[in-house]
Amino acid sequence: MAMSGDRAANVERAVALAREAAAGGADLVVLPELFSGRYFPQSAEEPAFMAWAEPIPGPLTERLGGLAAELGVSIVGSIYEQARTGLRYNTAVLLGADGSLVGRSRKAHIPDGPGYAEKFYFAPGDSDYPVFPLISRSARPTTLGLPTCWDQWFPEVARLLALKGAELIAYPTAIGSEPDPAFAAIDTHDAWRTVMRGHAIANACFVMAVNRCGREDGIDFYGGSFVSDPLGEVIAELGREEGILRAELDFERLRLARDLGPFFRDRRPETYGGLLSADLATPVRPPP
Repeated sequence: MAMSGDRAANVERAVALAREAAAGGADLVVLPELFSGRYFPQSAEEPAFMAWAEPIPGPLTERLGGLAAELGVSIVGSIYEQARTGLRYNTAVLLGADGSLVGRSRKAHIPDGPGYAEKFYFAPGDSDYPVFPLISRSARPTTLGLPTCWDQWFPEVARLLALKGAELIAYPTAIGSEPDPAFAAIDTHDAWRTVMRGHAIANACFVMAVNRCGREDGIDFYGGSFVSDPLGEVIAELGREEGILRAELDFERLRLARDLGPFFRDRRPETYGGLLSADLATPVRPPP
């Protein structure tokens, strides 16, 4: 989606696209990060934007839940969550095909830099990388992890979700050009796509990223939403335009990838203690 300055119109546009996707046979509809408005963290320390936060459950989850029940599909939305006074999160929610709130996943890694000043608006997530059941009309049940945007650059997130049983990882996303003049000539699109294909391969799972597009103030959001299978093959992809990306997941491909690359069998967690320390000179050993 390309977001306008009219938040109500953005929600209605998302609803219309979800209806179109469901009519085309979708079982799961995933919306971009913070889809109800323009990407406000471009502006640092603007308290007025904090009024956009809402509770979960709240108006937006109720709207998405009603839509999910009407269409008989699961829907992932991305919401600026007001948890309590002074505490707000960037939160992905899963609404089941019966309209129920299956669960929420709060963005864990919060960026802070030119054009992406999120630390002023969001606290680091505390939901511990949950994995949710996903029931489909046309495919076998599966399991879904819901990290958000900046989380997609950290291999630890995808690995933890896979260890918890995720067969599909979906990242609601808002990423585009670099507003910092020092990096203005760099296009991160290929690196962004490649790192998530790597997560799919290393964890033998499906990975999807659902990005916004269009020009918003200082950022050209580059779209490029895609789905990778567990062998890293991009099975569906959009360009920089708005649209609906349709992909069919072949779970036989997942079984094949896990037989071909038995990464979970050959893991050596007893040697990974250094990952638990911010200072690799003094690694922390995990308990026996």
